Amino acid sequence: MVQSIMGITTIAVPIYADSLGASPFLLGIIGGAGGLMNSFVPLVSGALSDRFRRKGFMTFSMCLCSLSCLLYYFSEDPFKLVAIKMLESVSLASFWPIVEALISDASGENLDESLRKFNVSWGSAMVVGPFIGGGLISAFSPKAPFVFALAIAAFVGSASPALVKEPRKRPAAAGSEGRDSSRKNGAEAPIAISLASIFLFSSLGGIVFSLFPAYATNLGIPAYEVGLIMLAWGVARVATFYGSTEIEKRFSKKGMFVAGSSMLAAASFLIAKSLDFYSFVACFLVFGFGGGISYSASISSILGRWSFSRGYAAGLFESLIGVGYFLGPLMGGAISTYGTDSPYVFGSFLGLAVLAIQIAVYAKRPSSNRKR
Repeated sequence: MVQSIMGITTIAVPIYADSLGASPFLLGIIGGAGGLMNSFVPLVSGALSDRFRRKGFMTFSMCLCSLSCLLYYFSEDPFKLVAIKMLESVSLASFWPIVEALISDASGENLDESLRKFNVSWGSAMVVGPFIGGGLISAFSPKAPFVFALAIAAFVGSASPALVKEPRKRPAAAGSEGRDSSRKNGAEAPIAISLASIFLFSSLGGIVFSLFPAYATNLGIPAYEVGLIMLAWGVARVATFYGSTEIEKRFSKKGMFVAGSSMLAAASFLIAKSLDFYSFVACFLVFGFGGGISYSASISSILGRWSFSRGYAAGLFESLIGVGYFLGPLMGGAISTYGTDSPYVFGSFLGLAVLAIQIAVYAKRPSSNRKR
């Protein structure tokens, strides 16, 4: 349910800001402000949740989210949306590391399977979020999605203390750090590849989240169709999450990283060349598959590396995503001064650069480490 809030605001904030007269550069600033919070708040939240009860953090984050939705509704100045976006991002950035840590704590040896189910769950919510947001905008007004998101946040915040079961924190086993250290020694290259992959899918996601809804509506595409386009993105990503275990068995993590970067680069270029609803749907299907593959491989690598400190690992993962969400919209907004399709051309080149880095790193690895 919480991820549906992000899906709703993802489409609603750019369209609402555009209706208030925001320029593409300001849209990038708004998106980048949220990414800035995501770049460090998850790390702090995750580390603190390893020491204190996690349910309290969940309730507090939903209170902040409710407040941000309320402020969105009453704001009439596009520049004020920058500060509100920061508040919204603080709330969600505090929430996700805690949920990921709770799931990891309860998963035992079945981490990959637990993450697959978790990814399918939040991905499904992200599927319907933009569609709901676009439908509410078309049926009522650009402000209507914020009322709906407020109701969700208030419900989750009030219900989570009773519904969430927090397992007792267990001290790390004596050999756990050693096991992780051995993974580090043998998996340095995959972690480097994970970092590049996280930066790519989060940067391109930040560009699309911040700029595409307004870009598409300015091409004459109705808001509800923009929601359907992003629905296609979400469906493709959920399908990838659902099949991630089989994909890894068939192609290995190496194949997942390479395929994800290739698809993201291709999709970004095709977005720049598309002008109508159906071509955008095709582009976003490819974008969703690429992002889903990259996300699944990355989160498994990061959480598996620091099994003795799940909150810290989850916070680190979300913070790395936040760096991309911060830099992506800023770069996209600045580049959009050369043309409204320029951010997506840039995204394609970024994808090719990351792909080249990943291939180069894999090529340098000892052959004994490649067999995974």
